[in-house]
Amino acid sequence: MSETSVNRQERTFRHRDRISQIPIYLGKQFRFFINESDWKVLPMAAVIAILVAVVVRTRLFASMEGCLISSFALACVALWNGCFNSIQAISRERAIVKREHRSGMHITAYVASHMIYQFVLCLAQTVISLFVLKQFGVPFPEEGILLRKGWELEFGITMLLISYAADMMSLFISSIARTTTAAMTVMPFVLIFQLVFSGGIIPIPAAIQPLSNLTISNYGIKAVTSQCGYNELPMAAGWTAVDSMKDSEIHKEVTVGQILEILNKDAMKKYRDQPVIEPVTAAQVAEFLNLGEVKDKEALIIPETVTLGQLIDFANNSELIQKNLDKKKEIDITIGEVLELFGEQEVKVFIQEKTAEAGRKPQYSNSPQNVMKNWLMLCLFIAVFALLSTISLELIDKDKR
Repeated sequence: MSETSVNRQERTFRHRDRISQIPIYLGKQFRFFINESDWKVLPMAAVIAILVAVVVRTRLFASMEGCLISSFALACVALWNGCFNSIQAISRERAIVKREHRSGMHITAYVASHMIYQFVLCLAQTVISLFVLKQFGVPFPEEGILLRKGWELEFGITMLLISYAADMMSLFISSIARTTTAAMTVMPFVLIFQLVFSGGIIPIPAAIQPLSNLTISNYGIKAVTSQCGYNELPMAAGWTAVDSMKDSEIHKEVTVGQILEILNKDAMKKYRDQPVIEPVTAAQVAEFLNLGEVKDKEALIIPETVTLGQLIDFANNSELIQKNLDKKKEIDITIGEVLELFGEQEVKVFIQEKTAEAGRKPQYSNSPQNVMKNWLMLCLFIAVFALLSTISLELIDKDKR
């Protein structure tokens, strides 16, 4: 090609406006999708979703802990997809970008083409991820918060915004990294920061708590947990721990005085009316002691129901018991037997209700306002990183290499 024709092309290129340059670079991105194997990110999204689905399974809406763990896992899926979509997008063609910028390329048009292309990639990955998760039995709700009959769209928007925000973050890293190696070296540290400071699974000390507000994962997890109805779910960890110890035996030596002291505590007042001994007939006593037949089978040995309160009052007023307060008694009982004494189902409901009350968090409230707030914050991340990418590339000519 002659020098004259090259100069003619450069002059033509220089006079293209920003809008008309966008489809040129957008076409270039889709050629990369085919020729540079960028399409591989789509099957990888399916693989990542399968791995997470195997772990999450039916835990997403079962309990508070399951909801939080699953929300963290779903945010990780979206973050991973977004981060590795664009981490090398600009750094791999930095020299070309610099040359074309000097020839009249508008950086805003170039970044806009990347934003459109990356949005399409993130959208495709989100559809694939949700499809895989649903096929593996992850029980998404039948109704959404904002879209009552469109939970797929509602969850899809959250996953898409997390993925796209992570994508724009990686695009910014790619715009300041001079080589693909440098970009890939930085990426693991950025991901670790996003996950460790998400404020979901890993507790953060109060002194550095504000750092979680700088992470995409923080707002992503808040959005998903809100959609899961975190605050409306039971807390299973407390009861699970107690249930696992049902066969554990308690061996302890206590005095009569210690037992009486426990029975007189304020916490026991609510159980004073609970029946402890039902009426017993002569026939029941004879059968229990293997005494054979008795003449008056219906005669009452214990004429009426005895409550716990009556037993406690009797013990407090008995001179015999009061004289033997220091007498020791060996207790040999299992946790399961204690649960049966107070009612296993009642204990289970009590533990789950109290732990759920303690576990409720206002930032995970199941409300449209909360979901919208987190969506807006994710959109802000997208806009900020897109702007930073543009500013970084506008200064590319200062790179003397």
